[in-house]
Amino acid sequence: MSIPLAGSLPVIPTPFYEGRIDFESLDRLLAFLQPHLEGYTIGGSTGESVSLTTEERIELTRYVCRNTPADRAVVVGITHTQLDEMVRLGQAAAEAGARAVLAPCPYYFPNHFEMVRQFFVALDRRLEIDIVFYDNPLYTKTPLRVEELAQLIAECPHLTAVKMTDNNIDKIPPLIRATGATVFVGDDVVAFRSLLLGCAGSMIIAPSVFPEVYQEVCRLLAAGQQRDAFHRFSRSILPFIHLFGLGDEIVNTKALFHRLGLFRSPETRLPLVPPTEERVREVMMAYEECRVS
Repeated sequence: MSIPLAGSLPVIPTPFYEGRIDFESLDRLLAFLQPHLEGYTIGGSTGESVSLTTEERIELTRYVCRNTPADRAVVVGITHTQLDEMVRLGQAAAEAGARAVLAPCPYYFPNHFEMVRQFFVALDRRLEIDIVFYDNPLYTKTPLRVEELAQLIAECPHLTAVKMTDNNIDKIPPLIRATGATVFVGDDVVAFRSLLLGCAGSMIIAPSVFPEVYQEVCRLLAAGQQRDAFHRFSRSILPFIHLFGLGDEIVNTKALFHRLGLFRSPETRLPLVPPTEERVREVMMAYEECRVS
């Protein structure tokens, strides 16, 4: 692939209107992001993938890939508990022109490493697209050591990157040294330090809210200007992260995008429910504080 698998590829929400995917609102979000970022990640946790049918996920993938410039990367979440369905989603992503797929451990059974290894070897053999391993022990109940991640990468030729949502971010440098894999920031709360530790990109929410500022932070870090980068990050992004919330990021992001005129509705699908008006006020206060900093 000519597009590098790196850079700011934020996880974006799936807009709904009257129960259906709202492609009109999605167009506005893509237009907001494309001038600044290397691409985006769709169909992940933030995209409410587990509340979409497989047909909707494939339709979403095809639409986004069709409406994304050739020099921007699309990564597609293929989270599922059923291997054949993951393969179907991954093959659809490859056919649509996505850059990679994002895949976590199966999230229902209590996994041990041999289960994970066999699952990913089987997935890798049936796909012809790069795989980003989604290391998220909180949701999958599967903590993995650096040595185990390195073994997965060694046995799965398509597995070339890791989204690090394990907040044990000290895993990042030894993982990069051991494998040479691209590691993506996977949690807004530890974003800046993860970048300092060597992450080559970000799959979080913040770049979708502040695309221009986030890219400025990344450019400053790449130029070795850590103090200037932290100054910009701490004043123009960090206040938002402080009030954004843990566990209600999806509903808060949708409410914010609705208030900003990007989404015509903050609608979610059950079991998610809308945030309270008090929470929306907090999020907007943080957003506005960042905008004036």
